[in-house]
Amino acid sequence: MKQTKHMGGKAVRSLSAALSVTALLGAAACGADEESGSPPSPPRSPSAAGSAPAATPGTNGAEAAKSMLERSFVGMESLGGGSGQVQRQFGNMHPATPDDVLSVTFGFTCTGGSTVALRFTVAGEEVPSAAGSQACDGSVFQRIIDTSRPGPLDFSIAATGPEKGFYAYAYYPEKKRLP
Repeated sequence: MKQTKHMGGKAVRSLSAALSVTALLGAAACGADEESGSPPSPPRSPSAAGSAPAATPGTNGAEAAKSMLERSFVGMESLGGGSGQVQRQFGNMHPATPDDVLSVTFGFTCTGGSTVALRFTVAGEEVPSAAGSQACDGSVFQRIIDTSRPGPLDFSIAATGPEKGFYAYAYYPEKKRLP
């Protein structure tokens, strides 16, 4: 014959309260590393080439994406860029390129398994030849964009798939006007 042990009401309430506190603490610990309330920062100067950083606990995913991008553009000075967590839609505007810069290379990388579609505008006009898509697998997307018209340069991204990865982008001078 099977015996059933019954817990008293007080014990059930205590266990329930303990589980609730544990769940809240676990959720807070998981969310703390994933949020970034700061705006995208420009990438540091390019570093020496090396192997891709391992995804370890405590490694900032946006910093790892920036590092991947920097290794692809060793020795090139960035005009600006940023990084962050992949979202359904995101983008940014670079106010203007220096007067002597006729074109830039836009570099972008992302992780996490999404696929992103990229669109670009220069001085408010879309640049269809620069558009493309990229799998968020750590590989680098790059396009040369004519910036000879004065005005802002911006990109927009629509992502499909999981929103768990990170991205980094930067603009690098490609072609300059001779003095």
